[in-house]
Amino acid sequence: MDFLAQNNICGQTILRLVSRGNSIIAELLRLSENIPVAFKQNDKESVARYGSLIFDFKYLKSPDYFEHAIASNSNLMDSDEEFRDNHIDILKRFYLLFESIYKYVKDFIQYLEDLENGVFIQHTLEGILLNNDGKQLLAEAPFLWGVILKILDEKVEGIVRERLLISYLRYKGQAEEPLLDEVCKLCKATGYSPSLPWAKRPQNYPEEYYSRIPIPKSFTRMLIGRLRSDDIYNQNLFYPLPDHRSTALSSQACMLYIILYFTPEILHDESATMREIVDKHFPDNWIISYYLGYTVDLTEVWDTYKAAKSALASTVQPQNVSRLRDLYFKKIEVVQKQLEGFLNEGVLTEEFILDNLHKLLNCVRESNVTIRWVMLHVTCNDKKIKPIIHNPEIDYDRILALLLNAAQFEFILKTLFQALLAAKQERWEAHKKECTERMNELGEYFSGEKALTRVKKNEKLMEWFKNIAGQISSLDYGDFVMAGRKISQLIQAMIQVEEFHQIEQSLQVKQFLVDTRSFLNQMLRIINIKDEVLVTLTVVGDMTFAWQSIHSYVRLMQNRIKRDPWSVLKLRATFLKLTSILQMPLVRINQADSPDLVSVSEYYSGELVAFVRKVLEIVPKSMFEILSQIIDLQTNKIKEIPSRIDKDKIYEFSQLDQRYVLAKASHSISVFTEGILAMEKTLIGIIKVDPKQLLEDGIRKELVLQISTALDRYLTFPLKTIEEFNSKLVQLAFILDGIKRSFQYVSDYVNVYGLKIWQEEFSRIINFNVEQECNSFLRKKVFESESIYQDVAIPIPKFPSSDEFSVNFIGRLARVLLHLTDVRKTTYVTQMSGWFDSTGKEVIGIRSFDLLCSSVGVFGISGLDQLLCFNIVADLQKFSRVLKKEMTPDVKNFLNSVSTALSPVTSIPSIHPQKIYTPAITKLIKFQSLYSETSVRIGQMQLVRKQIAIVLNLACKLDSNQLHCSLATINSSLIKDVQDHYTNPETKPYPGEENYLLSELSRYLETSGINDPYTKIYITISSIENFALATFVFLISQVTKFQYNSSLGNLVHKKEKKAFDSTPFVVGFITLLKQFHSSTIHKLFAYMGQYVRSLINATVRDQKNVMEYPEEVICILLFVEDFCKLSNLDRKIIEGHLPSYILQ
Repeated sequence: MDFLAQNNICGQTILRLVSRGNSIIAELLRLSENIPVAFKQNDKESVARYGSLIFDFKYLKSPDYFEHAIASNSNLMDSDEEFRDNHIDILKRFYLLFESIYKYVKDFIQYLEDLENGVFIQHTLEGILLNNDGKQLLAEAPFLWGVILKILDEKVEGIVRERLLISYLRYKGQAEEPLLDEVCKLCKATGYSPSLPWAKRPQNYPEEYYSRIPIPKSFTRMLIGRLRSDDIYNQNLFYPLPDHRSTALSSQACMLYIILYFTPEILHDESATMREIVDKHFPDNWIISYYLGYTVDLTEVWDTYKAAKSALASTVQPQNVSRLRDLYFKKIEVVQKQLEGFLNEGVLTEEFILDNLHKLLNCVRESNVTIRWVMLHVTCNDKKIKPIIHNPEIDYDRILALLLNAAQFEFILKTLFQALLAAKQERWEAHKKECTERMNELGEYFSGEKALTRVKKNEKLMEWFKNIAGQISSLDYGDFVMAGRKISQLIQAMIQVEEFHQIEQSLQVKQFLVDTRSFLNQMLRIINIKDEVLVTLTVVGDMTFAWQSIHSYVRLMQNRIKRDPWSVLKLRATFLKLTSILQMPLVRINQADSPDLVSVSEYYSGELVAFVRKVLEIVPKSMFEILSQIIDLQTNKIKEIPSRIDKDKIYEFSQLDQRYVLAKASHSISVFTEGILAMEKTLIGIIKVDPKQLLEDGIRKELVLQISTALDRYLTFPLKTIEEFNSKLVQLAFILDGIKRSFQYVSDYVNVYGLKIWQEEFSRIINFNVEQECNSFLRKKVFESESIYQDVAIPIPKFPSSDEFSVNFIGRLARVLLHLTDVRKTTYVTQMSGWFDSTGKEVIGIRSFDLLCSSVGVFGISGLDQLLCFNIVADLQKFSRVLKKEMTPDVKNFLNSVSTALSPVTSIPSIHPQKIYTPAITKLIKFQSLYSETSVRIGQMQLVRKQIAIVLNLACKLDSNQLHCSLATINSSLIKDVQDHYTNPETKPYPGEENYLLSELSRYLETSGINDPYTKIYITISSIENFALATFVFLISQVTKFQYNSSLGNLVHKKEKKAFDSTPFVVGFITLLKQFHSSTIHKLFAYMGQYVRSLINATVRDQKNVMEYPEEVICILLFVEDFCKLSNLDRKIIEGHLPSYILQ
């Protein structure tokens, strides 16, 4: 039975285990790139912020102490809950990874025990090690375990692992995860740090780390013995030359390097064993790639092991190193010449390949062996060996040139060979038919009966040719061995028959025989076209060893593209050659039919595509370097041609020199993009790469960088003056307009939609920055990696904040705007739609918002509006929370007594009003600060939002009047439908939750300015007992502080020192009331009406001849006028509580 057969439980078990190992490594690499910053604590800020919430294994000694420290601090408790909500998902994923690592090794040990106990009938450890697939899988399982541990310690440092596990333990509890103790023991810190040199590693590292869950020594020794003696992957079939043996056995050498740590006594004491291992696997190399390009220098890692160091000494002797260096660097020149000769146009034809296949394959082997040795060993950092390797100085461009040519050569060879294989049988049959027809024609020719031949009949030749035709016709494509022998015999027979006198004298017959022999030779060559050649090319062309080191050649690749944009075509072959990194992790996953196949393929394919993007990004970068010249020309030098121009000024406006420079720059851009657009669509892993899309993504990336840099640079306001504000906006508008115009200008030369890309990317930048700025208001943060606006291929850069309050430019812009419109320094004049200072000078007005629109655009203003909404919501939530907290039973009882005294509100209280209202104001004085601060702050932001809505509405009408009209119409229709619903809910039901019309329309309306910020409901606040009464008491305590200013047409504060503007106060008051049930406003005005009537009545009663209202009444009436005007409240509601003659 085949070891990997579906019904072979023993083989399938170990296959699935190895498949899991490869999947775990992929997940480990994926998660290591997404470790939250909080757990790394690399800077003082993160330590200060999270140091009291995140602990390492010291927590386990006294968990109660740490938990009490958090529980005793309310701020820490809130932060801890918020941190849990934001990180529990990633913590769960990390824990599952650590647990899967633990389960992997336990399952493998259990498998070995089952083998020993005879659970798998007819299978023993010794028997499996004799099976080809069995010994491979048994070697791979512990090898992958060692690789997992090594990469885990490299990518996720020990202290970080401890913090992750302790945080998960605190938030989930040990009861939910029974294996938590064992996982913690496995993952505890080793003391090793990848940032420190290997020489400073902890004592007995890594063997102590590997022995935390020991694998049976008897098994590892047996496995090491097998790896020492066998070629378990049969690689010598692909590398027949003895000089290539170390390359052929490189996979086994990596396994030995890892597995030897499970039996460190061999490394320390068994010199003979190590001598044998080194002589077979490391005679000419000491730097190895153990997994996906992760390399180690054996001179460094084996330095503390006596037997291993002694065995390796002969390999790293200076004379041997110098000899190897000279050998391989000379080979670069030799192989390069061979490759250049083969890559000349017209050399690699089908006929040439079939005739010189052995020679071509040898060239492929030599080039790949040379590339492997050179790329690995130039990274050597040993103090004694490095000077030898780097003397003379290494020309890395030569190494890259060899890699590019080898990749191109292999690509062409594979492509042609695949075409030959695809048409193999068809061509065989065609050649056989041609041969048969020619032999039959010659048979007819010697019959003497064919017209115009004039040849004497020769029955023997006639029969001979007919017989040959029959033999050719009987050749069987399926039995290529027998067919090959027959063809050789037929060719020999035809050579001999040419010596006959009658044939020798006939040129036509001789030509027929030559053609037939040629076809037979072609058939013989076609027989030799086998799949094994493609397998050899794949195995020999493996580039897994270079996956990490290839990144150091990116700059050289980019320089080549800069010098010659068409070199991209050779790079395409190199990218395809790099897809061999998928072979190692995916082959076992695919064999096991694992569901992890897609996710692992996507990860490694994504890494490959990211590398391709990194290399090719030089094209858009170079393009934008040239674009900066075009921006300078178009914005500073080339004048715009007016619609009418005088004849004598034509030459002046022609500016020929500048336009020549512009044309030259435009041509350079188009040349840069030609090479990448000439690339064909390429399948890299499971991702199909479209070169045009790559170019567009690269252009978008550079555009995003330019715009983001400009926004971050100019939207910084250290002085916070209106002059600085306007100046920065003008500069930003000038810069962005230059980028936009120039980008649109060159878009035709690179075949992209310039304006579409500009708008999409600008909106994405704004939305992303608004989202990140609003995170401070959210309990559940939206991390950068989770944002719908962030893109791996086209990332939006994050810049360090220039102030302590804002995250990015949109926050700085909002804060400077609020600073300039400060309610205590400015006065808002409704008629002028602007804010004025005490001298009457306009601070912020229509011009400022026009500048804002021209600089950050509609997207920026809309984003600013969204941020202000978040600020308002935060203030309202804080107000609600604090008010409910301050509503103590004592306050509630007092309000109930006042409410009783004022009941019913339709009448006038029997006692003097001041005896009720004055004690109420005194009792509730602690609420005044909360109410006033919240009202004026919210009112200030609402006024800014109103101005933004006006600007957006105007922009919508001017730029897209059809959109504005459509939105206004559908808005009116929906309001009518809502009113109909409330009139008749049974026949006009409200739409279900699956209907997103209202929420989607709301976004469009706000972006188009078709909304009223003053009446917006931001949050829903649960009912607060006697809230209307408490608000009324606050109101009457405040309105007397204002007086009417006829020149401004506004209420102004009497005391300038403590003054705040009345309009924000009123608007904020409106907004506050809108968050409660509509009945609250009616109750408030009922109390106000009662207050006015009672004061007028008391005044008339006390002073019988008074003709004027009391000051308190006038202030209340002015407040009511402003309230109605700003909130669009129906005046009839007021007249229901205040007689109209009083209001008039």
